[in-house]
Amino acid sequence: MRHSVFCLSLLAAPAVHAQTARPPQPPANGDVVRAADDAFGRRVGIEEVGLYSEGEVRGFDLQAAGNYRIEDHYYVRVAGMLQPLNGGTAIRVGANGLRTDFAAPSGVVQYTLPAGGAGARASLEAGWWGGSGPVAMLRGAAGTDKVSLAGGLQLGIGQRYTDGTGGDFIAVGLVPRWSPAPGVQITGLWSHNWFPREGDTFFANPAGAPREIERWTNRTQRWMRGYNESDLVGAFADVDAGDGWKFGASLFRNALPYSRSVFNLLRFTGNGREAQQSGQIYGADTRASVSGEVTAAKQFTTGNFTHRIIAMARRRDSMVRSDPGIPYALGTYADVNDIPEIAAPAIARGTARMRDDVGQWTGGLGYRLSIGSLAELRLDAQRVDYAKRIRGVDGRVTEQTTRPWLYGGALSVAVSDRLTGFASYARGLEEAGVAPANATNRGAVLPAAISRQAELGVKYRFEGGPTLIAGLFDLSKPTPGLDASGAFDFVGTVRHRGAELSLAGPITPRLSAVLGATYLDAKIEGELVDRGVIGTRPIGRPEVTALANLTWRVPGVEGLTVDGGVNVRGERYADRENRVSLPGYAMFNLGLRQAFELDGHPVTLRARVTNLTDKFAWNPTNSGLITPILPRTLTLTLTGEI
Repeated sequence: MRHSVFCLSLLAAPAVHAQTARPPQPPANGDVVRAADDAFGRRVGIEEVGLYSEGEVRGFDLQAAGNYRIEDHYYVRVAGMLQPLNGGTAIRVGANGLRTDFAAPSGVVQYTLPAGGAGARASLEAGWWGGSGPVAMLRGAAGTDKVSLAGGLQLGIGQRYTDGTGGDFIAVGLVPRWSPAPGVQITGLWSHNWFPREGDTFFANPAGAPREIERWTNRTQRWMRGYNESDLVGAFADVDAGDGWKFGASLFRNALPYSRSVFNLLRFTGNGREAQQSGQIYGADTRASVSGEVTAAKQFTTGNFTHRIIAMARRRDSMVRSDPGIPYALGTYADVNDIPEIAAPAIARGTARMRDDVGQWTGGLGYRLSIGSLAELRLDAQRVDYAKRIRGVDGRVTEQTTRPWLYGGALSVAVSDRLTGFASYARGLEEAGVAPANATNRGAVLPAAISRQAELGVKYRFEGGPTLIAGLFDLSKPTPGLDASGAFDFVGTVRHRGAELSLAGPITPRLSAVLGATYLDAKIEGELVDRGVIGTRPIGRPEVTALANLTWRVPGVEGLTVDGGVNVRGERYADRENRVSLPGYAMFNLGLRQAFELDGHPVTLRARVTNLTDKFAWNPTNSGLITPILPRTLTLTLTGEI
């Protein structure tokens, strides 16, 4: 968030708690293609496959919408889920998101924690993670049917990233589980990481950018070092009380404190590889959230009908305490691939901080009707009390309260034993922002924005084979900006309409596939477009995105699996005015996995090359900056289990 603000200134079966989507279950061998049940998004360990990411679905930002769950429990994310705590991630949207209670537009990201259980087990993965560096990951679990403890430790010392910078990354996570009585499961979680590193580098002025620059080249200065940690702690309970009653409760706290960070910007001048170096130095600041939820659900039958009623209450408290930063400018260099060493500028840091607080209460009631295996109807409504308070560096306080009704529904109908048709509608709430310093209403807080989504599609299961999902979607939400009088307000609408296609599952007993494509018609309408301030298309949203990933168990070679794939990203705009477009590209990947035994213990050798042809391309951020895609990287690890 801090970087985007500075960039803009420079550029001008039904479970019954809150979620009912099936939690992702990681396969024993870590094969993400075989684990995926659709092409929309799946992660196992460091490997992922899907059209969408944990931060963006159907072209919209999930972080702004808060669409995250930990094993079906409401969770407001501040920092990414650390590897020692992540047992698997799935993006639930379309047909596989229909059973989500209190659904939000753009779907939900579902996290699963490492499993416990009776007995003891451990694994050690060591090697090289492409795009980072040498790593060792220790995972383990021990316990009984009633009490267990699982967790992990990640050590990444002396990392070297694809932008040439370095750092150290250490993370730890623990998951205790306790079943004090039949039908009662209590789960705790804790994770922490330490991350000293060099500064983040972005590039500006895509119109003047060279076609290609060197990768693996450090363009920061020695004094551009940062340090941050992150914490996630919480607990949740699931209770099956019998007679159709089920209860859930959760409480999480996620924090991301920085002691120092540097944003390094290189602006191309349009004269070959010439670039100007500037940026912003930030002192200590913190982002934190506390989120909690309680649910109660009752399921009962009347004849051929199964009814389920669920009530929910949620609370969220989020805080951002940010340093406004100190800008610096170092000069212009003839070659962006050869940045000279420059002494640190003299900087006087202030102690004033900006503070952003959000408090939100939500109450909801939902109903689900199942007519055998023929049809299912879901309806829900929520009342939200959303309050946002901003305290500027100058001490000025502004606040805004929004109390909208949110509602949604979904209908699925079994046309045959393999074909299902579905439709859904949902309204959601997203943060809208604060008026910038150049607005006539500087510091004013906008009301929360209401987003809307409608979708329609079909799901077909091939007997003994893959599952096909095809759908149409239409999402929209208001967009903020400066109106003709210079005031910051909602000045238009951004609308994303499109179609998506997914085919995932086994093609033959030895061949599995994840194939997908999406067509996106993203368009902005309103005052800013009419005045010619911005174009009609948002930054970085290609019309076409596609992927094809295959994994094949080689006959005659026990334990050998070969996998490969291609990801295609179409042409997209890199600036708000729609004057600069970036060409599309295809990225190829190839890998193998060899499983064997060593002294009776399972061992897996994994090798994978990402961006096999070492393709170069620029990708735009939402603020109009650009970064290169990952170069060719090698992942090579050896994992042993005991």
